Amino acid sequence: MSRIIKNDDAILSQPIVIESLILHDFEPEVEDPELTEEPDVVALEEPQQPTQLELERQELEQLKIESQKVIEETETMVLDLLQKARDEARAIIANAQEQADLIRSQAETEATELKTSNQKQGYEEGLKKAEEDIETDRLAAFQQSQELLEEARQLKIQMMRSSESDMMRLVMAIAKKVIASELTTNPYFIVNVLREAIDFLDHPDNITVYVNPQDLDKILAITQSDSFFEIGSPDVNLDFRADNRISPGGCSLESQGGSVDTRLETRISGIEQALWEVSGDE
Repeated sequence: MSRIIKNDDAILSQPIVIESLILHDFEPEVEDPELTEEPDVVALEEPQQPTQLELERQELEQLKIESQKVIEETETMVLDLLQKARDEARAIIANAQEQADLIRSQAETEATELKTSNQKQGYEEGLKKAEEDIETDRLAAFQQSQELLEEARQLKIQMMRSSESDMMRLVMAIAKKVIASELTTNPYFIVNVLREAIDFLDHPDNITVYVNPQDLDKILAITQSDSFFEIGSPDVNLDFRADNRISPGGCSLESQGGSVDTRLETRISGIEQALWEVSGDE
């Protein structure tokens, strides 16, 4: 049986109080600046780049190492080749000696048999033939050993000539690096070149000197000193002019008595030509 709930039955005797939940805004904690330490900032030093002089010295050392390596490899190959030729020649001679001993032994045996059988003529002929065979084999072995040694010598010469051009180029490359290093480290290099050039003139008077622009100020400062004129009379009139066609470290002189070209490329070319003429490989 169902029950009907009336309004009077739904009235509560005591009210129920529900506390409201208060949502507080979240506030981040403020750090104490005194407790917060900034990390030390370490400045990274940039690696120092090698100077031009150091690079040139490194290249020069590398060229020296390469040239020494080429020389050592060539010497080793030549020595191995000659040793092999000697060993083969000894083997040929030893083999020929063995064959000669065998022929001699056989001839002596045959001669003994012929002598025993009272065949004197056959004995003498057999012995003579054996001696001729021995001499023929000996000469053939000697000729073969000489041909082998000559072949080794020719191969050695050919190897040296084939590597000669590479050696020449390596020597010239080293020379150019040495000169470049000297130009960087020795400020008086251009002055010495100028003095040598003036010595080539029969009548050094009213000389026009062409130098590279980067050498102009340096040589002007040096030539104004009294020490520069130790080469001769201080009455020599020098007119210096900058010329981009002149490489650093070189100069070109013109005067009434003639002209002198002492540019570095001209001097290096002359040295290289002389070396090629000496080597016979122009």
